[in-house]
Amino acid sequence: MNHLKATLLCLPVLICSLVAAQDPGKGFRVSGQQILTPDRRPIHFRGFNVLWWVPTTAKDSDDIKALDVNCVRYMYGYVPTGKFDPSKIAFIKEQVHWYTSRGIWVIVVIHDFRKDGKGPYDSTDLNREYLEMWDYVISELKNEPYIAAWEPINEPHDSPIDKVSSWYKEVIRHFRKLDPKRPIVVEGTGYSWPEGLVADLKQADRNLIYSFHTYGPWDYTMQAKDKPTPYPGKWSRADLAKAIEPAVKFRQTFNVPVWCGEWGVPTHCPGYKDWIEDVASILEEDKFPWTYWGWALKPNNPTDDTFDVNPQKPEVFDLMKSLFGRLMKP
Repeated sequence: MNHLKATLLCLPVLICSLVAAQDPGKGFRVSGQQILTPDRRPIHFRGFNVLWWVPTTAKDSDDIKALDVNCVRYMYGYVPTGKFDPSKIAFIKEQVHWYTSRGIWVIVVIHDFRKDGKGPYDSTDLNREYLEMWDYVISELKNEPYIAAWEPINEPHDSPIDKVSSWYKEVIRHFRKLDPKRPIVVEGTGYSWPEGLVADLKQADRNLIYSFHTYGPWDYTMQAKDKPTPYPGKWSRADLAKAIEPAVKFRQTFNVPVWCGEWGVPTHCPGYKDWIEDVASILEEDKFPWTYWGWALKPNNPTDDTFDVNPQKPEVFDLMKSLFGRLMKP
């Protein structure tokens, strides 16, 4: 009888676990500052941005999986014309499936959505096409396993925070009609730098992840090749840590999860390895999930002057392999 009673008590847990295993992604949610998997386990995202303009392949997903990466931020592109054209993004399900089929969580984001210098938060007509586009994307992907979150737009900019925040309210309501449960990622204005995480950005929906990007100091990561400036040099690890303090403050103030969606450095910058190690250690100490910019093979670019990571760039690839090997251990 005691064995039967114990079994009955365990049934709800077993049923929930089976549902999560059969339908990963459904029920993915946040709790306080944590992001939880469908079986309610905290997860710390560590991964790469993958980019539609360098079409992802099975080899890319295999190489990423071999590093024990647990997520990718999949970025797709669409150029608005005034009328939504699904053929422009017909590739999206196949490319995303390379990762979800390997058990890698995917955060889906549109790279940009601008016409004549305006974004969807600036124009009713643009926003109509934008929402139709996302209707298509979510309908294509919402039943795909391992979709962790939807990210409505990458790096909103050139519009005031009140306008963008009001637009997010509308977008979140719209997304919730299509997918009530998955988290939605909200970025600040001003290209999503940490200082864009301000009180006016905070939304009422409780199942949100807020995001920032960090590439600082800008005059280091964007330096000209003919005027090499080393790191640390005139900058220090303390300077890098100070740059993301607004994100730390936002998370503490509102008790919400905050994620670093992009960080990276071109490999021609002297001391780039030290910069990567320092930023990674800061993000880890501050307990920020992150995705590095980015994973791609661009054969037309020299191998020593881009942000991209791939096995054909052995120096930065080996660094990333070592980094993930250290961080992804249980």
